[in-house]
Parts: sequence; structure tokens; C-alpha cells
Amino acid sequence: MKLRHLRCPAMPRYTYQRGATLMVGMIMLLMMTLIVVGVIRLTTRHTQVVNNEQFQTEATSAAHYALDMVLTTPASTWDANYKGSAGKTMYVNLGTTSSVDAQDSSAVAVTVKNLTCKRQRTIKNSELIKTKTDTNGTLQYVPAQDASCFGGGGSPITIVNTSAVAPGDDSFCANVLYEMEATVSDASVVSAATSVLQGTEVRRGIDDIVNCD
Repeated sequence: MKLRHLRCPAMPRYTYQRGATLMVGMIMLLMMTLIVVGVIRLTTRHTQVVNNEQFQTEATSAAHYALDMVLTTPASTWDANYKGSAGKTMYVNLGTTSSVDAQDSSAVAVTVKNLTCKRQRTIKNSELIKTKTDTNGTLQYVPAQDASCFGGGGSPITIVNTSAVAPGDDSFCANVLYEMEATVSDASVVSAATSVLQGTEVRRGIDDIVNCD
């Protein structure tokens, strides 16, 4: 009788995985997430920069336009409207939808304020008296627009006796250098504003500048 040796079936070998593949996958996922977040932030910043540049360009144009409108008004009205930090707000339409400067959704609100007198100088009589020489001889006269500086009405028929006027004396007019500020605020950003300073020299009567700082 022969004895047969029975072989036990081979036991399966278990492979122990240490999680290296999972760790690499998580790292790759984290890197991709960081890249996506960085691209989104960069795009957002670029959009903000473009929006800020557009706002500053439009605000500067509106501020210059508002200052031009103020300069076309009589200088005697400036003190009442534009002195102090409150100033006066006007609305400027840049021509995108309407040509009327009125308060609406397309208009830019511009505040003209901080009117200050930087310098003033009384005009001498000799600066206003003109001399004309022709075949009739030498004639001294005062142009019609300067007649008010001698107390006249400024009309062409106003006559100034230049022989009775001392050329070295002060006239009734002065050149005044003013500075004013136009500000446009950005409602979408706290404490963000664009300001433009404008200086201009105008002629004022002596009685108008006695309170000039």
C-alpha cells in the first residue's frame, strides 16, 4: 500500500499597501486647487485694475469738465458756491447716453469745493492806459473792458481822463489767483476718490477781494 502525500494548496500572499498612491493623489489635487485659486485671484485683480483705471479716466474727465463749467460763470459767484469743504455738486454726462448734464444713472457727480485765494495783486493805472500813435499824433486811452477799473461803466462811451490819472497809483481792479478742487467719489469703494486741482487768475474789483484770504 502506497502512501500519497497530500499537498496543501498554497496560501495566498497578501500585499500590504502603505497608501503611497493615495498620498500622491492628494498632493496633486492640492496643487491643482492652489493653481485654480491663484488663477481666479489673478483674474479678479486684473478686473479690478481695469475697472479702477476706467473709473479714474472717466472721473478725471468729468472733473475737468466741471471745472471748465465753473470758470465760465462770473467770479463774483464763486465765493458763495465753492468755498469750504462742502462746495457744490454738479452732474456731468460724458456723452454716453445723453447730452444733458442732469442727475441720472449715467451722470457723474462732481463736487467742486475748497475755493481758496492763493495770491492777489492790485493793478496799477499805468498797466491799463494804452498809447496809440498815428498821423494825428499820440493818443492815450483806456480800452472799454478796462474802464470799470477807473470807476467807469465799461461801455464804449465811457471816457477816462488819462491826464488826470496818476499812472503809478492803484486802479480799482486786481488780479486774483484762485485754486479750486473737483472731486469724484467712487461709491463702490470706501474712501476712494479722484481729485483735480485747478488754478486760474481772474480780474476782480477791489470791493470783491477785501475778504480774500
